[in-house]
Amino acid sequence: MPVLQPKVTPLPPGIDLSGKTAVITGASAGLGLETARQLLAHKCSTVILAVRNISKGETCKEDLRLDPEIRKKNPNSTIRVLKLDVDRYDSVQNFTKVLQEELPVVNILILNAGISNVSLIRSPNGHEKHLQINYLSNVILLAELLPYLEASAEIAGSPTRITWIGSRMHDTMNSFANKAPIMPSEAVLERMDSKEAFLPYNRYGDSKLLCAMFMYTLAPRLDTDKVIFNMVCPGMIDTGISDSLPLYLRLPVNVVKALRARPLEVGGWLIVNAAVVLGPESHGRHIGDKDILK
Repeated sequence: MPVLQPKVTPLPPGIDLSGKTAVITGASAGLGLETARQLLAHKCSTVILAVRNISKGETCKEDLRLDPEIRKKNPNSTIRVLKLDVDRYDSVQNFTKVLQEELPVVNILILNAGISNVSLIRSPNGHEKHLQINYLSNVILLAELLPYLEASAEIAGSPTRITWIGSRMHDTMNSFANKAPIMPSEAVLERMDSKEAFLPYNRYGDSKLLCAMFMYTLAPRLDTDKVIFNMVCPGMIDTGISDSLPLYLRLPVNVVKALRARPLEVGGWLIVNAAVVLGPESHGRHIGDKDILK
């Protein structure tokens, strides 16, 4: 891992999202909130903050309303807060139902919600949390929303955009390649749920590998006139994702972040670039920074 990350150029001028509706999961902090801010600054007409904590989401909504750039460029935008706890299947399914009932069209869906820690914790549904939050809930969300997103494209006359926040750690930090290869007789999801197979420093990479594999499998089955689906790794960004680590890990990670992490604004550029600047050439591809990798 190089000490410094490559420099990232700003977004191109002239991005105008007037009339567009965007949904961002995990939008009450970090990259999700910054992405919402940037979309609104580019005149996105409606932005949905999909959050676990409604009270916190409402505070974020008010902060966005007071942002000087948004006040200047997009004062009449609509910002809504909807409940979405990706740790629970019932919350995911209720969210998708409400979204379809209350919004005629969604043009941009950004799957940002995720976790990274080193503890084996179970979700309310019984799955290991990385598996539930980073992978399973997003798969359910997409399965529930895909016909609606395709119909949105027909109404809008342009493809709906889906961008999933991934990580190049799915290549470099997964356990399946050599540490703990999947045996032919094993079921992958059962393996991910197994206490014996939990490798704390590889679990984030393992979960992101499942996400990438799902995208690579689904994307060829989609019509790019209706949906453009990609995945982006914005690199190391100065967010609070490491706050859940135990102190003995949080301190060295924070030192590394101080040396090489990009500011939130740059992370937002990279997500917006993947979600609205890149075209059909990015469909079914993993994007590292601004480079289409594979």
